[in-house]
Amino acid sequence: MRAILLGLFVLVTVLAQVAIAPFFPFLGAVVNFPAVMLLLLAIFAGPYSVMYVFPVLVLFLGFSTNIDFEWLVLAYLPLLPCAAWIQSEHRIPKTPYALALVMTVVAAVWIRSIFVLVAIGSGSNVTFGEVFVEILLPGVALDGVILSLAYGLCRWIGWPARSFELARVGF
Repeated sequence: MRAILLGLFVLVTVLAQVAIAPFFPFLGAVVNFPAVMLLLLAIFAGPYSVMYVFPVLVLFLGFSTNIDFEWLVLAYLPLLPCAAWIQSEHRIPKTPYALALVMTVVAAVWIRSIFVLVAIGSGSNVTFGEVFVEILLPGVALDGVILSLAYGLCRWIGWPARSFELARVGF
């Protein structure tokens, strides 16, 4: 039953990314629902769920967008190890919400940078200023707002935050 619910969650996320997100841009950037979903899943369901959902997410996104599978894997695969590293870093605040925001910023910058490289490789002519002002800053802000709203809702429901480190969860 849990696998079916996770599959439906991924399907709804991909449909939202393809059908809803383009209609609500913020200063030219759209929310990255798959990244927010992966981070929320890692925070509230743990790394196992992310490992099961990741291939399905890449498959659904690859078929529904014009981005090749290898770029999607390169963009989304480092999220879980990076989240575990951020959690183990001692200079970052240890509150779950602060960790979630730091992970959102890192994920948003990484994923959008990969997609900018894909666009440049496809022949797009963009400058560093355009990338920074029109893609990275609004995208990070938008992802942070969406993750904050979803995180607040999940905590209000009473779901506890979990560890990202595989050793702590018994892997």
